Amino acid sequence: MNEFRELAFALADRNHLSHPFKDGKAGLEWARGFMDRHPNLSLRKPEATSAARAMGFNRVAVKQFFDLLVNVVDTHQLTGDRIFNCDETGLTVNPKGHLKVIAKKGRRQVRTVTSAERGQTVTAEICFSASGTYVPPMLIFLRKHMKQEFQTGLPPGAYSEVHETG
Repeated sequence: MNEFRELAFALADRNHLSHPFKDGKAGLEWARGFMDRHPNLSLRKPEATSAARAMGFNRVAVKQFFDLLVNVVDTHQLTGDRIFNCDETGLTVNPKGHLKVIAKKGRRQVRTVTSAERGQTVTAEICFSASGTYVPPMLIFLRKHMKQEFQTGLPPGAYSEVHETG
């Protein structure tokens, strides 16, 4: 919010607009009012993006990508049911944070049982076609030997030794 207030001051100053701003930035009330006047904007925490990825996302690179995409789709006469987008995300098996619990006053320690595998990640792979069909999600566990409890509820044949690492 500080950077936003400093930018408002700099823009008003550069454009020779009269303003009540002091100390090189707009006031908190002005910033809140601005956000209220523009409900389509929100203050959010940005996600980390590598410099290399940010540099690769430019007008020339995007145009080259879409030119290539159009060429491949036309050359191979691809339809939506043959174009898929896959993505993966990491899921923490047992996240560090715990919900709060209600405990009797005066208790010095309130405990919870945690897994020895706390903090390990499972990779989920998700894949949809341009026509809306999807491949059932795939989970990739990092281990040499699959634990039986991870297989509970899986359809027959969903797990094989091929999925194991190491």
